[in-house]
Amino acid sequence: MNCKVVIVLTFLILVISQAHFCALAAERSSEIEGKISGEKKDRPIGIPPELILRKLRKRDPAFAISVESVLRKLKKKEKIVLVDVRNREKFEKIRIPGSINIPLFAIKTKTFLKHKPLILINEGYHYSPLERECKRLRNSGFTAVWVLNGGLNAWREKGATLNGDIFAQKELNRVPPQVFFEEKNDESCTVIDVSKPKNQEALYLIPQAIGIPFADDAGEFVSSIKRVMEKHEKTPFLFFLILNENGEQYEKIEKLIEEAELRNIFYLKEGLMGYKGFLKKQALMWQPKDHLRKTLKKCPNCP
Repeated sequence: MNCKVVIVLTFLILVISQAHFCALAAERSSEIEGKISGEKKDRPIGIPPELILRKLRKRDPAFAISVESVLRKLKKKEKIVLVDVRNREKFEKIRIPGSINIPLFAIKTKTFLKHKPLILINEGYHYSPLERECKRLRNSGFTAVWVLNGGLNAWREKGATLNGDIFAQKELNRVPPQVFFEEKNDESCTVIDVSKPKNQEALYLIPQAIGIPFADDAGEFVSSIKRVMEKHEKTPFLFFLILNENGEQYEKIEKLIEEAELRNIFYLKEGLMGYKGFLKKQALMWQPKDHLRKTLKKCPNCP
């Protein structure tokens, strides 16, 4: 065979092989992209996984005191000081009789309280700031400081006396999206998604959520909630957060929960939509470290 023919045939074989390889690569690439898009189709755009990640945190039992213990102390006329750390407006609306209102950051300046037993109080869900301040106060010489476990919501559920606007009591178990975000690492919290149908987006935004759709069969719904509670009953300081798509119609669920005498229940304000909106705002302020390092590099023309 002549040399020119061999060269031409070799060239054709190489071209055909390369074309075949490119076709296979394109097919594989398309397959991978399809798989990835399928996996991420329920992920909200613009919310990085770093904002979803949980780092579980345990509560320190040394800083907590139950509603029952506080009521016993009050019944025995023990000298304890109930310090409500919420803002003044909320305190005026609803409060425990005899409690005083001091912002959390200002307690350390009240030296007259240093040697008195203090009980720190808020609505009940936003626990970690109170626990941190409780620890700081003890380290700075305050002899006896605790956090009321379950807060005002637990106090209300126990049937203990509250002064103020009776309608304000309904807000004690409502948790704003920002507060849920700050407390999402608390291992004592079990999240229940009652969306109907089950919300796939919640699997990404709140992966720890347990799906129990709020159904027409009220009895089965309550029984499902009870089963979850029984499964987690050994968790210290256990409490539950219920959410749905938009935070509406919680009243129907709440009525069933109260009739079943279930306790330590909170509800996410504005539901999943409100939490998603909060995370998107957070994402605008959030930047990964690598991106920041690149941003801070000098441009080539800078002196």
